[in-house]
Amino acid sequence: MKRLILCDFDGTISVRDMGYVLVNRFTSGNWEGIDQDFRDGKIGSREAYSRIAKILKGDQPTILRFIQEHSSIDPSFPVFYRYCREKGIDIKIVSDGLDFYIKKILEMHHLSEIPFYANCTQFREDEGIDVSFPHSEEECGLCGTCKKKLVQIHQKRYDSIFFVGNGLSDRCAAQEADFVFAKDSLYPYCIKKDITCHFFKDFQEILNDLKKQIHGIIFDLDGTLIESYEAIYLGLKECFQYLGKEIFPFQDLKTYLRADLEATLSQFFLPEEVLKGIPVMRKKYEKVYLNKTHFLDGAEEVLNTLHSDGVILGIASNKFGHFSRGVLTHLGVSDYFKSVIGAGDVARNKPFPDMIHAALKEMELPPEEAIFVGDTLTDIETGKQARVDAYGLPTGFHSKKELSQGKPKRLLKNLQELVRVAKNPLS
Repeated sequence: MKRLILCDFDGTISVRDMGYVLVNRFTSGNWEGIDQDFRDGKIGSREAYSRIAKILKGDQPTILRFIQEHSSIDPSFPVFYRYCREKGIDIKIVSDGLDFYIKKILEMHHLSEIPFYANCTQFREDEGIDVSFPHSEEECGLCGTCKKKLVQIHQKRYDSIFFVGNGLSDRCAAQEADFVFAKDSLYPYCIKKDITCHFFKDFQEILNDLKKQIHGIIFDLDGTLIESYEAIYLGLKECFQYLGKEIFPFQDLKTYLRADLEATLSQFFLPEEVLKGIPVMRKKYEKVYLNKTHFLDGAEEVLNTLHSDGVILGIASNKFGHFSRGVLTHLGVSDYFKSVIGAGDVARNKPFPDMIHAALKEMELPPEEAIFVGDTLTDIETGKQARVDAYGLPTGFHSKKELSQGKPKRLLKNLQELVRVAKNPLS
């Protein structure tokens, strides 16, 4: 399979947006006003560069020296690039920036062989510049370099195209690519548009994703695989009655649920009351939870498929361990799981990493060969604390938008997507 990675430059390979750095240093006019018009959508980057070219002044040697002194790249990019070369994955840079500083920065880091597409700059004798746009799309005319068009051109030559980016000029390309690695403003855009993407901080994370093989999946339980809100509410109601307080309406349950029972009750009761109320809630919950718990839509089928495919499965839930094991037995899937870790089984609950660490030990897997799937921001934080890729699932506690704020590795559209992802994480 012939693969290509098309990669943005400014703010992605280059740590700083060198276009902004240069105009801030070498323009004599109101470049901030031009930039504001661009950010407000009044003009595209092509028009912005045409205006900036009129107020940018500096001779080429001085500007190149400035670039050498003030530029830097993601330190993990050269390692990432070498890996891709070894694996036969082509890399090309697609930038809406200016060619001269991209060329200079690549030379500085011995990466001149990487092909790139960018807006072209001509230095004049009067210390001004002229900018031309050989890769623009005339029908649209907004961007100097139309990355969408470049993706489409390369689709004829490659079996799959990955796109790496971070900003406004990357949006159209992200919609065309087979898979996207996104950060900064591109990430929420992809989430909003339902574009499948992985969040990344640096190229080391993308390198890890390219190498990733999923041999095990650890699941949260409530809101991820099962729904037991009625049982939880009945337990809380018993607790509230015991402590002499009227409980909130059932429809407000999600508003008040927290990472664990103690945190939930602490919103309403003093610490000494919480200690008295916890056993009351658990006693009632134990009476009703089996008959008041059911699989979320598609969960049983997904577990059947993953188990049949040989994926090692585990549970990490803030539900008490014996409750977690009991409900899995009741639902007939306990044999699917090599590890079931709940509250009381380890020293600390989520978001501390103890549960994930314990599950991985029982599953006999290193962190890089597993993922953790959950429906809350607490789950995402737990995965990060345990150094396991966290996948958000908007089927329970939090919405898609809310989960995206935690920046999970991936935000699943539904549980069924896991069947495909387990076989190919970049699909």
